[in-house]
Amino acid sequence: MDMQILQTLFDTLAGIVLSFVLFWGSFLPALQLHTATAPQVAEFPTAATTTPAKEADQKSSDLLSRPSPKRPAGQTFVQPPLPSSAPVLPKLVAPTKSQEQINTETRAALVNILCLPQTGLSTGISGSGVIVDGRGVILTNAHVAQFFLLRDYLTASNVVCTVRTGSPAQAMYTATLLYLPPAWIAANAAQLKSAQAVGTGEQDFAFLLIAGRTDPAAALPTSFPHLAMDRGYADIGDPMLLAAYPAGFLGAETVQKNLYISSAIAYVTQLFSFDGTKNIDLFSIGGTVVSQGGSSGGAAVRLRDGTLAGIIVTETTAASTGERDLRALALSHIDDILIASGRGGIAGLLTGDLSVKAAAFNTTIAPSETALLEAVLNGN
Repeated sequence: MDMQILQTLFDTLAGIVLSFVLFWGSFLPALQLHTATAPQVAEFPTAATTTPAKEADQKSSDLLSRPSPKRPAGQTFVQPPLPSSAPVLPKLVAPTKSQEQINTETRAALVNILCLPQTGLSTGISGSGVIVDGRGVILTNAHVAQFFLLRDYLTASNVVCTVRTGSPAQAMYTATLLYLPPAWIAANAAQLKSAQAVGTGEQDFAFLLIAGRTDPAAALPTSFPHLAMDRGYADIGDPMLLAAYPAGFLGAETVQKNLYISSAIAYVTQLFSFDGTKNIDLFSIGGTVVSQGGSSGGAAVRLRDGTLAGIIVTETTAASTGERDLRALALSHIDDILIASGRGGIAGLLTGDLSVKAAAFNTTIAPSETALLEAVLNGN
């Protein structure tokens, strides 16, 4: 693969912040809903306000291969290894699946994660996630999944998190945490009460395990529709299918009752490393209708074979979705973090009895993570 890694994210992006793609909106006068939104780049020039893209359930035939929008002037990121005047073109790789098939499979594996407090909290969240294992494992962002840690804040079962599927999204499953990096909580807990959290995306991932149905009388399926994962590095020009439950322009009532999947085609335009090595941790996928609140945890899928390459995690700041720059956290980063933490990578985490592993996480690691979040909420 002809690939040149950009400079370390922290060195290159000094002074630049990204915002999470989480949705917040008003449910009731006393309650706000936060849509998971990707972090935004504060240094980007302010874009003119445009008419928001219509939130609708797009058909496969509506997906057209189109290049990502030209990057805003004045960007401080290192440019891809092409002359600034040369366009970034997609690679000509023969696909093994049709675009329609990939879109259908991706939508089937996509979930909406809706967390609502019953009392004591002024915000709830709506984000996206991807089922990555037939046993019901969901990959999403830590800034979405952290609300599972607050389930019993102030009172038992106070924060109710529901896994929704379909388009429009319908409540279907309950879930429990399988893993959320303690390092992410330690570094980001203080932003829990922020109206617009910011971050780089480093270690911003979590795994959930579907544990039951919202209808207690219904049984879980023997196998869930899911996407295969590929930790191979993305390259400049790779075409990706993006899919999520964006809700940045929707009211809270619409999010609860009439939230649709959106999908779009984009190309990889930049590659980033968090530590200055040749590891690719984050890749840029331009601006589309998906570049808005609620898309956090959504899928970035390779159009050549339908495998999951990463999950939507951050975005740059701009008034319109087309002018924002969406970033995806690479599966290679997630795999590397799980290896470094002694969990054997993604494969190791997903080996064995997942219910036992989820129970172990929730009794040994989650309590300290919950304590950090509750300390922030309590003003400590």
